[in-house]
Amino acid sequence: MIHSAKSVKGRARDENRDGVGARFDGTRGLFVVVDGTSRPGSGQLAQALADQILTLYCEKIAEGCSDNSHEEAAALLKEVLNDVHDRLFSTAFTGSASYLVGVAAAGLLTVAYEGDCCAGAAFSNSPITWFTAPHCLANWRRDRDHRQLAADPGRHRISRCFKARNKPDPEIVTRTTIEGEQLVFATDGFWADLSDATQAKLLEVERLDPIHVDDDVSWIVVQIPA
Repeated sequence: MIHSAKSVKGRARDENRDGVGARFDGTRGLFVVVDGTSRPGSGQLAQALADQILTLYCEKIAEGCSDNSHEEAAALLKEVLNDVHDRLFSTAFTGSASYLVGVAAAGLLTVAYEGDCCAGAAFSNSPITWFTAPHCLANWRRDRDHRQLAADPGRHRISRCFKARNKPDPEIVTRTTIEGEQLVFATDGFWADLSDATQAKLLEVERLDPIHVDDDVSWIVVQIPA
C-alpha cells in the first residue's frame, strides 16, 4: 500500500490550519485529514487532532483492540475520537475542525468523519468519485454532488465538526477496496477549490504541489496494490 500525504498553505491564510497524517504498519493503513475553522486556535487544534488520532489508534491496536471488520473498526474509531476529545479539550486547546479518518485493511475501508473533509476513489485517467457527503448547510438535503456544492457559498457553513462542547458524533461510511484503485482523503480546499483536471494531476505521487491556492489544500493519496 503506497501512500503520499501533502498539505499546502493557502494565500488567504497567515498559517496553515490543516492537519494531515498517515501510517501504514504492513497490515493496515490509517489516514487522517483535518481542516481547522476560522475560530482562534483551530490551526493548532487541527494538527494536534491528526497526531493524537494516529498515536492513540496505534496504541489501542498494540494493546489488542481489533479492527478486522467494519463494525470493529467503526467502534474503535469512535472510542479513539472520544478519548482524543477528552485529551485535547482538557488541556489548552481551543477552536474547532472538520476531520476525516480512514482505516484500510484486508480489503475493507472504514471512514469516520464530521464536517467537509471528504473521501473518494479513482482509477488512472479518471475523475475522483467522492463517496462521503459533506456536513454543511448547502448540503442539508444530502442530494447534491461535490461539483454542485463547490459553487454554493453555503458550503462554508459547517453543520458538524470537532469542538469542545460536543462529544464526537462521526458519520461512518464503509466500503470494500478495489485492486488498482487510488483512495483520496482531502480537505475542502482540494475537492471544492481545484478543478477535476488539477485534482487528477495531483494524484500522481511525484507531482509538485499547487502554487496558487487561496484556501489551505491537504490531501492523501493511497494506491491499492493490484
